Amino acid sequence: MIGISINVKLINGSLVALKNALDRVKQVGFDVVELPLHGLDVIVGGKIRNKRLKEIKNILKSYPFNYCVHCPESLDLMNLKEIETEKAILKSSIEFLYEIGAHILVYHPGRYKSEIEILLRKQKRLNQRESERLKKIERDILKDFSSTLKEANVVLCMENARPFISEKDYTYAEDIEGLVKQVKKIDDENIRIALDFGHAYLSTNFYNKDFLTTISKVKPYLKHLHLHDNFGYPSYFQEKDQNLLIVNGRGDMHMPPGWGKIPFKKAIQLLSPAGCFFIIEPRPRYFEYIKESKEMLKTLIKS
Repeated sequence: MIGISINVKLINGSLVALKNALDRVKQVGFDVVELPLHGLDVIVGGKIRNKRLKEIKNILKSYPFNYCVHCPESLDLMNLKEIETEKAILKSSIEFLYEIGAHILVYHPGRYKSEIEILLRKQKRLNQRESERLKKIERDILKDFSSTLKEANVVLCMENARPFISEKDYTYAEDIEGLVKQVKKIDDENIRIALDFGHAYLSTNFYNKDFLTTISKVKPYLKHLHLHDNFGYPSYFQEKDQNLLIVNGRGDMHMPPGWGKIPFKKAIQLLSPAGCFFIIEPRPRYFEYIKESKEMLKTLIKS
């Protein structure tokens, strides 16, 4: 099934904006919508706002879509200083999926170095023992949520991360093989992988690995797909202006499939991802091209 991710900046806490986006998605004819939990203002301080939840449910049920959900991007199970809040956010995220009848929850794996530490240019290099300890903490937390996921009929899909030029190894999930190892060690049928093609293409180019060989390793654990395009040239973390990055073809651009260099056709043929949602994940500047993107993806899947 082909779906679209609604970028958080399209909503920014506005239910009017959510309805406008859903109206456009319905007009184009998508089957699935991926919602950003951090754009709905339904989780505040780690807890569900019940009034807001009811409002969102009333909106969603008026559309014919299957839904999947992206965890708040701030969620970090390696943030030990606020770990109880982080666990509460994950618990509330699962609860939200149960309430709206969704079954796929996309999660960004833990980071050794947080975004604020990167912005403040904090020098933080962990040795192998420290990084392994943090990965074990994340594994243990996710294992503790195993019964919660099963009871809610939710599969948590761990997404591979994008690289940044000056921040090598800020997360193990930059490395797809590292992500596969983590999921394998967790060993839970309700914890799988969301393969982000754009992130994978950036990472394999940055670390001089073969794109197709690398992504083939996720196949036994693959449950969800994010599709967007780029040219394989990473950017610095601080570079955020897409108006400039698009000119040079750098960074995690989230362009419509076919605009960049990712070999989607070969990748899809290699993975044969039956049972996965194919989620196009454009930045807001490309939302006007969602119909074109859908037609491109349909052609790639059929070929």
